Amino acid sequence: MIERWQLKELVESMRYRRVVHITGARQSGKTTLAACAPLANVRRYTMDDDNLRDTAADNPIEFTARHSGETMVIDEVQKVPELLNAVKLHVDKSTERGQYLLTGSSSLEFMRKSADSLAGRMHTIRLRTLALGEINGKAPTFLDNAFKREFPQLVKNSGKRDIIRLAFKGGFPESMDFPDGIRREWFEDYVQTLIARDVKNVAQIRKVAALGDIVRWLLARSSKLWTMDDLCSSAQITKETAANYVCALEALYIIDKVPAWNKTDYDRIGKSPKYFASDTGLIANILDWDEEETFLNGDLSGKIVESWVYHEISVIADSCRSRYSISHYRDKDKREIDFLVTNARGELLGLEVKAGGRVGKEDFKHLRWFADNLAKGRFTGIVLYAGEDTLPFGDGFYAVPLAALGA
Repeated sequence: MIERWQLKELVESMRYRRVVHITGARQSGKTTLAACAPLANVRRYTMDDDNLRDTAADNPIEFTARHSGETMVIDEVQKVPELLNAVKLHVDKSTERGQYLLTGSSSLEFMRKSADSLAGRMHTIRLRTLALGEINGKAPTFLDNAFKREFPQLVKNSGKRDIIRLAFKGGFPESMDFPDGIRREWFEDYVQTLIARDVKNVAQIRKVAALGDIVRWLLARSSKLWTMDDLCSSAQITKETAANYVCALEALYIIDKVPAWNKTDYDRIGKSPKYFASDTGLIANILDWDEEETFLNGDLSGKIVESWVYHEISVIADSCRSRYSISHYRDKDKREIDFLVTNARGELLGLEVKAGGRVGKEDFKHLRWFADNLAKGRFTGIVLYAGEDTLPFGDGFYAVPLAALGA
């Protein structure tokens, strides 16, 4: 079994917090992670059970009652939102730590109710799909080391084909070792199940059938800038409807939003975010891409490799006790930086993604411009590329193998 990076955070949180909630996409391993936590006295329930769900909804306070020293684990808790107020009543009467461990995919209703009911009482952990470093059994140290300008000198299996193959597999634990055709069917079933079963739990969407086409539209534009007007025009829907669809797919962890960077939060208002597929397996399999064609097509390979990098740095950032925020940069002169990572000290790490195996000074031009004109503190510029060697390009600038993210 692959040990998840966030097990350490889960164990630590259960020692100090009254309630811990593991959220994330379906099939990302939430239940397995909860089962791995070394809890001494545990009672477990799943709201996938129809009888238990009815009992919990009818008698939430009695259902969530627990003995001193006991941890109650409730899986798929979002299916019975009434449990949140009941848990709140119990934890307000006792400051004992580690009382409840809740797991489940979030919903808009759940997020609203948990914010109202359990603010300050509950710690939420987002579990993403598997990162390369987790698969390799490595620690999530890339960002910590990058801010210190420390990189592995040589990383094997970092070629373009290697990275595209990893991206096509995705990070869902169940489907990673499937043959290509079976994996494609698995992803198709996965999305169809989300639309059929879970959309009603996250948003008021009337035309559920249209979601399948919108999912494909969004996945095809992972890592690319687009506007709500673009989506409205393509799907022939209103802005309000488009916003509801996008919000629902974020809540279902199909897509993630990356905000635009600017000097202040005020300046960021009106800047376009970027959207990424939460897992690159969704892109390759739902869009029925061919691996060889993707390797040869610069637009396709660039899109999926940049999306893969987003996933990797997001898992690393989520798994570190250091606080990192991720944004992107684009200005009116079309200068772009794929990712800007900010640490707690306000230092910046600029990441440009290059799917090819050759790198030169020209690839650093936007990073150098940003360092000279906008970065106020320490700035490190990195071009992630499909090669094996870390190469210096002047003080604070490096070409680094893509696979170093999981080395």
